[in-house]
Amino acid sequence: MRTDESSTAIPAGEGLLARDELKRRASDGVFIVGSRGVAMLVVGFVGNAVVARLLTPHAFGLVAIGMSFVLFTNVIADGGLAAGLIRRASPPTRDELAALTALQLCITVGFAVVAVSVAPLFGEIGWLTALMVASMPLAVLQFPGRIVLERSLSYRPLATLEVSQLLVYHAWAITFVALGFGVWGLASATIAMRLAAGFVIARLSPVGLVRPRFSWGKVKPLVGFGLRFQATGATLLVRDQGLNASVAALGSLSVLGLWSLARRLMELPFLLFESLFRVSFPTMSQLVAAKEDPARLIERAVGMAAVGGGIVLVALAGSAPGLVPGIFGEQWREASSVLPWACLGLAIGGPVSVATQGYLYAVGDAAGVLRAVLLQTAVLFAVAVPLVPVLGVSAIGLGLLASSVVEAVALGRATSRWTHVRLVRPLLAPVGAGIAAGGLGWLVANVGHADLLSGLAGGTCSMLAFLAIMAVARRSLVDETLRFAVRSMRLAVSRGSASDGV
Repeated sequence: MRTDESSTAIPAGEGLLARDELKRRASDGVFIVGSRGVAMLVVGFVGNAVVARLLTPHAFGLVAIGMSFVLFTNVIADGGLAAGLIRRASPPTRDELAALTALQLCITVGFAVVAVSVAPLFGEIGWLTALMVASMPLAVLQFPGRIVLERSLSYRPLATLEVSQLLVYHAWAITFVALGFGVWGLASATIAMRLAAGFVIARLSPVGLVRPRFSWGKVKPLVGFGLRFQATGATLLVRDQGLNASVAALGSLSVLGLWSLARRLMELPFLLFESLFRVSFPTMSQLVAAKEDPARLIERAVGMAAVGGGIVLVALAGSAPGLVPGIFGEQWREASSVLPWACLGLAIGGPVSVATQGYLYAVGDAAGVLRAVLLQTAVLFAVAVPLVPVLGVSAIGLGLLASSVVEAVALGRATSRWTHVRLVRPLLAPVGAGIAAGGLGWLVANVGHADLLSGLAGGTCSMLAFLAIMAVARRSLVDETLRFAVRSMRLAVSRGSASDGV
């Protein structure tokens, strides 16, 4: 572990990268982050399957409420300041990272003290929430190392960090839930996860451990963009937790538990699009700083994300009727009704979001992203909340579909004000193919009595049908996506950890 307190620029925090190096790191990063996402999905899927058989939907609902406060604390503590350091051309100094760490520690410790103080008023759910919020000061220790690695597109150590902490989380949760600690075993896993992550980032990051040292002067220049950036994160948090509260109030904690499981099943496509955004943001920041027009890159990114994401989304939607009850138990069957609508919404909104948000943040238009998210939130609540008492958990899927379409339109308009892009054409064929293929898989899964085997058959049929339709409709787009995936894999394998840019 390194603890050098020099205030010079951090070695890994490079300025602008050469165009060829930027292209290599971006391609390398897509494969590494995508592979990390798959590994995390496998670990998370197995862990959730085991825990779901040991706990009830009511217990999952309790943890979902506690996690909402953890996410809120994280949004407030970060304040978008990390994004400001990633976005700018000049690398951060250790003094800036120390000041940022000190500020975030003060905020997270304050929230932890408040959570413990009010916990007795709310009984078990209060103490569960307090335990989970108490993990956030430990999470702050990761931030300096993550910033330096993220802005230089050094994703191999970041992938190691994220996979290792998820392994610790699920190993702890499964062990202590099985030993009889129930929901407390799941909640306390957040503490174990943060401790493990702090140790790993201290060893892998070029900055080592950064000692907190408060300095408002170091933090102040980051506040303007940071607040605009974080306003989007805060809106998303309010949306998600407001939706949870509405579902619990108008439905029940069991309905909330069903939605919580469905949301976890969506983690693979969410992780895929999140991975693409993570690479997109620093890459677009570099291109904008170099005064290059990324319009063609944005259009290509939408098309390739639609194809790559479509393969995963149609498999999930087509397999849902048998996959959910077959793996998690009959009591979770209703959660499958959310997935077709949610997958269709993500197939439309996901590619546009990952291709445009990074660019809008890079040009400083955080307000454009915020407007799109506010519209998305309004539509989600307008559609889903009134229908929950009537349709149950499936109402959330319909709301997600409508809100995703609105967000995609808003982001497209915001992007077109800065550069000339056409985003509809690259989406048409993948979305149309996805609807047909997903519907076919759903029918296959239901014809086979909606058990695990029929679910697997439905998911397989969906993927094969999607690829067949795309091969006829847009063969060039499929070929381009496959070439990019192969190139990314080769770069990641050939460079190895020693040449990851750290």
